[in-house]
Amino acid sequence: MRLTRVLVIGAALLLSCALGSVDLQSQPAPPTISPEVRAQLEAAIQRGVAYLLKNQKADGSWDDYPGITALAATAILKQPGNASQKSGPEVTKALAYLVRLAKPDGGIYDKDNQNYNTAVSMMALLASGNPAYKPLIAKAQNYIVGIQRGSGDGTEPSDKTYGGIGYNSRQRPDLPNLQYALEALKASGLPEDSPAWKRALQFIQRTQNRTESNDQSYSLNDGGFAYSAGLGWQNTGFNSYGSMTYAGILSFSYANVKKGDPRVEAAVNWIREHYTLDENPGIGQKTVYYYYMVFAKALQAYGEPIIVDAKGRQHNWREDLGRKLLELQHPEGYWVNPEPAEWQDKPVLVTSFVIIALEHALQ
Repeated sequence: MRLTRVLVIGAALLLSCALGSVDLQSQPAPPTISPEVRAQLEAAIQRGVAYLLKNQKADGSWDDYPGITALAATAILKQPGNASQKSGPEVTKALAYLVRLAKPDGGIYDKDNQNYNTAVSMMALLASGNPAYKPLIAKAQNYIVGIQRGSGDGTEPSDKTYGGIGYNSRQRPDLPNLQYALEALKASGLPEDSPAWKRALQFIQRTQNRTESNDQSYSLNDGGFAYSAGLGWQNTGFNSYGSMTYAGILSFSYANVKKGDPRVEAAVNWIREHYTLDENPGIGQKTVYYYYMVFAKALQAYGEPIIVDAKGRQHNWREDLGRKLLELQHPEGYWVNPEPAEWQDKPVLVTSFVIIALEHALQ
């Protein structure tokens, strides 16, 4: 597979990014989900959305938390069809709840996890397509750029945290926080020549196990990604694992690194070695639903409908993901992870992850 041209054409890119995807191809890949499975997945999404709507709180939130509310609203807004649900009172209340949390500094949060909550709230407001939110989104964009390490806080490029973003300006940067932030910055139209992208690339490279591009001594050389610069899952060694490797590919794509770049292809080779939907490879069932979401987003952005694994087996990743998630849906319409790490015992959060994953698989 060779490098194809990145589509960077005005409104088309902005629309693609606003929908939460980055097209790394010159032409869209042909559909690869059978009509039967597609119909089943669309029905599964509807059951999931119905569960979300049933469990919304009176103030417009889900689980009294802005990040979960934003993800649920985004999932509803991006579902195929059903314009009445997208413009219904539930979504209007959810977005109003997020707007009420906007701070004078541009952040959109309640008490904690400022970057994460701001970034996913931006994505929900963007998904609505309502131009009234443009000033709020612009302030939020400036807020996220302002909390990046090296953006006026004195962090030097030699510091391994340079270019990263954590839950806020004080906490240690990590790749998931950066991935959410870069997605929001890309979707909101941060110019490609912004220094924020160059800073971000420094941190992304330092979370990848690739000695040719990671200038830190802790780096291994399997091409995968770890949780943070020098740290693996829950402060363990610098081990690559599944969700971080897909998040790394996504982060590269948001930061304008093209398909075919050796850093991207090294990560894709790691995926070929560890392709699975039975677990989050490297850490088992922990955060497996976040894994499904970044799996779908990254492979949709990468643009190959078939992944050939290290043993030469072909995988139609859209069908694989769709069938797996159909198996895991509960009769009431929700998904949930028995492994509670990172709040994955919360059905609303996990159901939102799954719906967003399926929406990318259906593109």
